[in-house]
Amino acid sequence: MGKRKKQSNNEYNRTPTTLMMALFGGTCAFIAVETTLPDLTESWGPQMNKLPGWQAHMGSACSGIIAFFTFLFILEVLETRSRTTVWRSSAPWLPLVGLTWLATIIHIPFYIVISVGIIYGVFAYRQTSKVRRLTRQP
Repeated sequence: MGKRKKQSNNEYNRTPTTLMMALFGGTCAFIAVETTLPDLTESWGPQMNKLPGWQAHMGSACSGIIAFFTFLFILEVLETRSRTTVWRSSAPWLPLVGLTWLATIIHIPFYIVISVGIIYGVFAYRQTSKVRRLTRQP
């Protein structure tokens, strides 16, 4: 008779790690867009000078949030392999894309966007953790 493997009650919570990796990807996209803005301004000259500074910077923040969502979605697909779980754990982050897109189109002060983003980010993190916790239970 072989020995039974003891099943561990402590499962590793991968949600913070997954979100940190997605945040890293989003931050890299934000930095990439921010560093290319001066070159675009220099190359396109008069066309880019019409673009207000707040709109350019909020557009780069929007691209960073889109990259964050995309990375999160891909990491969730690779980890869970369940379309419904992936969508349910990634979807709470979509309103942040809408918020930054709206702030790119109309002028919303950055401190409001950051405040709302942080408050909503806590809610989205809890939703993502709850979905991931429910899928791990037998």
